[in-house]
Amino acid sequence: MQGVGDFAALERDLLAALKHDAARWVEQLLNDPALAFKNNQPQADEENYGQRPKAVLISLGWITLRRSYYYSATRGEGRFPLDAALGLVESYSPGVVRWACRAAALAGSYQAASQDLLTYAGLEIDARQIQHLVAQMAPAMNRWREAQGPVFNPAAGDIFCVGTDGTGAPMRRRDLRGRKGKNGGKARTREVKVGTVFTHRKPDKPDQRPERDYASTSYIAAIVSASQFGPLLRAEAIRRGIAKARVVVFLGDGAVWVWKLARINFPNAVCILDYYHACEHLSLLSDTLYGESSKLAKKRFRQWRKALLKDRIEQIVSGGLKMG
Repeated sequence: MQGVGDFAALERDLLAALKHDAARWVEQLLNDPALAFKNNQPQADEENYGQRPKAVLISLGWITLRRSYYYSATRGEGRFPLDAALGLVESYSPGVVRWACRAAALAGSYQAASQDLLTYAGLEIDARQIQHLVAQMAPAMNRWREAQGPVFNPAAGDIFCVGTDGTGAPMRRRDLRGRKGKNGGKARTREVKVGTVFTHRKPDKPDQRPERDYASTSYIAAIVSASQFGPLLRAEAIRRGIAKARVVVFLGDGAVWVWKLARINFPNAVCILDYYHACEHLSLLSDTLYGESSKLAKKRFRQWRKALLKDRIEQIVSGGLKMG
């Protein structure tokens, strides 16, 4: 015996053969004339127009279904009972649609999602088709999220954090009509509002950095105005247990709309400017006082930046830090 050569190829070919045979079995099962499922009879105003074939992608690969088609001339509507019973989304099974949406959410781009599905599941779905599926499922996913009940974590820390920001997403021209870009220029993107909530506890030791609680983070995003996004973020915070928090912290980048959102929707929160944008202000201050990009300005900025991390903000503001 020569033993095993390319074991990866052996695995791949064996899996492909098993999926092919399984797909044929599922195809035969679903095309069985004796298969019983809901609403598989024409209504009083419907006429049976016979069977029509349809190629469907399931997790095992492509299969061909032969489905009965009922049409109502009175209502001007037709239906395929088998499609509804299986929960098909166009030519895709619910399992494939779920994988496609998850891949799109995690991969960072529809092209990367397409490649991931091919690599991990052996499913070849074009990037544009994945985008189309996500757009179709988005309303249902929003309804599902809004229907979720409160999630309280008894082991969570006493500090509840809320954060929000915005980022530009490229859009087609028809979605930018009537919109102005930055500084009055031509708009090329629309701002996507993103929000997050999570909890953490105070460190046990003074020199220990805080860590967020495990599985306490959730995110929301929407292309809406700040006034519309605020209540959405507040609802998510309520769902995640903000009412039980001893301290609420709101993290922001200092934009006017961010602080306004915090003031209206989280009036009792401690608002904190994030470290990166706080350092931006310190850099501008050092350049103004000591000359832009001068050695002294750079030195002062490094000193202030370290002091900021040690919570010595008041001393920075009052000028009480000893500068060497």
